[in-house]
Amino acid sequence: MALAVVEGNSAGVPWTGLVPEDLRLRPWIALPMMVLMIACGVDRGPAHGKAAVREQSMTMEPARETFALGTAVTASGAVAQQSIGDNFIRGGEVYLSVDVSGASSDQTVEVRWVGPDGRVLRSDARLAVRGAHYLPFSSGQTKGWTRGDHRAVIRINGRTVSEKAFAVL
Repeated sequence: MALAVVEGNSAGVPWTGLVPEDLRLRPWIALPMMVLMIACGVDRGPAHGKAAVREQSMTMEPARETFALGTAVTASGAVAQQSIGDNFIRGGEVYLSVDVSGASSDQTVEVRWVGPDGRVLRSDARLAVRGAHYLPFSSGQTKGWTRGDHRAVIRINGRTVSEKAFAVL
């Protein structure tokens, strides 16, 4: 076995020593090995990325309430039963879903997001056509909202039908 004198190492630490020639990395071997390692990568499977998001949204059940507040919405537009609450951390979105499955005619549904001082922070109106099941509404980002008690006022065809109280923490 032949020995070679090597100065330094891959970490940049200077040293001199004897290394068997067979253990030295030859450039014509190192380059293909690096390409192979980069090309193979790591298979993370379907648990990462979009497939996991789709799978999670398929397992969420719609809320059982006519007017539900929560932090997530199902594919059908209902607030997810698992996300229902009345205390929300400032900065995220609050969702409200309206179950319109019992409507016998088209209706205009409006939601007004009202702050602690009574000022309307956001308002959104949508047409619920006959045969629709849920209408989802979003508060938008609550980052600029004051902490405290808030309300979501639900109006159908111009008449207030319900209010949902919630707190922004």
